[in-house]
Amino acid sequence: MEHQTALTALLKAIEEKLQWGAATGWSSYDFDTLAGQILERTKTNISSNTLKRVWGRIKYDSSPSDVTLNTLAKFLGHTDYRAFKMTLTHPKASNKKGPKKRTGFKWPPFKSRPSMIFASGAIFMLIALIAISYSSKEAKLNPDDFYFTSRKVTKGLPNSVVFAYRAASAPKNAKVEIQQSWDRTKRQTVKKNDSVATSIYYDPGYFKAKLVVQDQVVKEHGVLITSDGWWGKIQTPEKTVYLNDSSITKPGIVALTDSLLLQNGIPSKNEMQRTAFRYVDSFGDLRVNDLVVETQFRNTATTNLEVCQMSSVTLIMEGEAIIIPFSRMGCISDLQLYHLNKGISGKSNDLSKFGVDFGDWVTLRCIFKNDTLTIMINGQQAISLPMGGRINKMHGLIYRFEGTGTIRSLSLKNEEKAYFDWPLVK
Repeated sequence: MEHQTALTALLKAIEEKLQWGAATGWSSYDFDTLAGQILERTKTNISSNTLKRVWGRIKYDSSPSDVTLNTLAKFLGHTDYRAFKMTLTHPKASNKKGPKKRTGFKWPPFKSRPSMIFASGAIFMLIALIAISYSSKEAKLNPDDFYFTSRKVTKGLPNSVVFAYRAASAPKNAKVEIQQSWDRTKRQTVKKNDSVATSIYYDPGYFKAKLVVQDQVVKEHGVLITSDGWWGKIQTPEKTVYLNDSSITKPGIVALTDSLLLQNGIPSKNEMQRTAFRYVDSFGDLRVNDLVVETQFRNTATTNLEVCQMSSVTLIMEGEAIIIPFSRMGCISDLQLYHLNKGISGKSNDLSKFGVDFGDWVTLRCIFKNDTLTIMINGQQAISLPMGGRINKMHGLIYRFEGTGTIRSLSLKNEEKAYFDWPLVK
């Protein structure tokens, strides 16, 4: 099979598996998330920039490497890329002995005049449309017939959540699932006549849990998993390591020390490492209609692989997120700002204000006021964006680094008071 045809089929199959829509509408956050899922399932790291090149979001003249193709095929459950191509050229054999001889259609009207043929066809189509419409209405489930709630069993991480549900009114043999968050690939099938199911959350954040029946979301609610201080996560092709507050915080800084990395079996100069720090809490009634977020951080990667020092700061809101990207100045074309439900690409927008020198601390200040978000970087306005009347609660931040990074300060406040100030001012 022609390589480009097989590659297109491979990428299409991944899009269908993820069910995030066409990749042309994916943000940098989506590619980062996919890279994380690939690493988790295949134990092979493919950077988000490599994924963007494969999908044609970044111009690149060479073909994907064998390692990349084999890893993408493994992500779909195949042995390698060759095995995936075999499914395209050798579809499953039919159980039938051979093709049946086609017989002519003997319905009497087709022996009649052309006008009778068209009239009969029109009647048939009308009956089919009515049947389809009727069956669609019948298939629509009433959310009031279902029940779905949850409770956390502890504070901090990992944290199991006990879901209580009622789905006995689902159609016979209906597939009933519980979805932990936005990720459709992590649905858990449950029995429709049972009433309890549990799931484990390893990362803190605000998640929309869903009760899904026959692929229809019938109930959903928010689940806030707090971090109980700072929470760290290191990903390499070999392993994923989670680190609690006491291991990654020192006086006035959040960071990974060489001794901490070695203690967890990770070389201090690992070229395939990805690091994330999170701070997630309820923060009372702090909302994005009156909020100031200020933080200082650095990407401290020194290997050749992280030459662009790609980084991001995600503002976690109730049900939504804002992802602010950073890189060295020469790499701003690859940046993508994710604002609520819209991606702003560095390919078609000037995001040069988000190009920084990580040799010094980067100061990010986000001001939510008068239904507008103003992003300030190192004291200069980078961009101003509308908030569309949102008053969502603020629940924390995620810092992501290709390589390693450090955080020096974080404050959350509004006009009335400071809700969080780290390091604590004594």
